[in-house]
Formats: sequence, C-alpha cells, structure tokens
Amino acid sequence: MKRNCPKCSSVSYTVPEFTLDEKRLLLKIKSQNDLPQFIQTLKPFKDLTSIDVKFNWMHINVEYGKCNRCNVNYLNKEYILCPKCNALNFNWSL
Repeated sequence: MKRNCPKCSSVSYTVPEFTLDEKRLLLKIKSQNDLPQFIQTLKPFKDLTSIDVKFNWMHINVEYGKCNRCNVNYLNKEYILCPKCNALNFNWSL
C-alpha cells in the first residue's frame, strides 16, 4: 500500500502489508533503535526503495497510542494521522 505523511512530504511511500509476526519483529527492532537490523529485515521486500525503508522506520510508534512527533497519547487506529501535528503514525497494537 502507499502511504504519505503530510508532516514530512506530499510524496507517497510503499508500506508493505506486514504480517503480525513481522510487525512484532519490526517494533522490537525499532524499540532497540537498530536501524541496520531494520534495513536487513526489510531487504526481502524487493519493492522497497531505501527511502521507503526510511519512511517505514520513521513512522513506527514505539509506544502504542503515542505520536512519534508530538507525544499526543490518544491515537487509536493502526495507521493514523495525529490530530494535533498531522504526522503519520504506524500505531500497531501488538
């Protein structure tokens, strides 16, 4: 699927349809702040460019319900624009 973040850019980037196990793994890697491992994990997704990978990295919430950018703490959908700052959040409830 294509997603965009109005806060970052008007360009849309590829976000794969991750399985639950992939989401768990990516969230774990993100919480450890391990970008090289994140890149390695996404290598099998051949349709992703480097900028797509970075886009995915930047928008995953480490804490469910909390905006990555402004720390609003009431987000309640999986892929949601923050109502305060308009940043896209991958708000995975795992």
